[in-house]
Formats: sequence, structure tokens, C-alpha cells
Amino acid sequence: MVTDPFLASNLRPATTGVEGAVIWILAGKCTGVELGPRILVVIGGDQTSAEWLRDAVSVQLTIPPEVVGELPGTVRRQVIEFIERNRKVLLQHWNGERASKETLDLVQRI
Repeated sequence: MVTDPFLASNLRPATTGVEGAVIWILAGKCTGVELGPRILVVIGGDQTSAEWLRDAVSVQLTIPPEVVGELPGTVRRQVIEFIERNRKVLLQHWNGERASKETLDLVQRI
């Protein structure tokens, strides 16, 4: 799914407001992933190692966001709200228009 986990940044619930999941944002143009703009969601409040990405659920940054896999109802709603609130900055990061630090500073909690 991600060819190099070092090109992904993880955001914990305290940063995103999405309880029970860690969101990984991707610098898409650098990953070699041809699947289009997306984030990855890992269920669990504190998993931030690259190994956890094997079980990640992909969520496309489309309008509306498309969840590719299974997420619990509450997490699903919160992830969609997070994307809708932050779509512009997430897409800019995916497209290489914003550095990771700048993106992390601009992400808004739900």
C-alpha cells in the first residue's frame, strides 16, 4: 500500500479528534502509489509504527470521501469529518505543494 512508510506522517487522536484511530497522511507524489489521493486509518489509539500500516484502511480524499475497507461507524463518521475539514491541506500535501511540517501545523482537529 505504501512503498516507503517514511513518506507518511501519523496523527494521533489528540491531534485529529478521531477517537480510536491513528491517521496516516501521505506525500502521494513521493510514494509511487497510483491509487490517487488518500489517507490511511489504523484502528487503535496509539499504534504509530510502520508495521501497523499493513492493517490500515484507505480513505480516498474524494467528494464525498470513499472508505475502502471497514471502519467502525463512529470512527468512519469522524474520519469523513476530518477529511472534509482538512481536504484542501491534505490534497496540497499529497500533491507535494506543502511540506509535512507545514501540513501538520495546518491540520484542524474535529
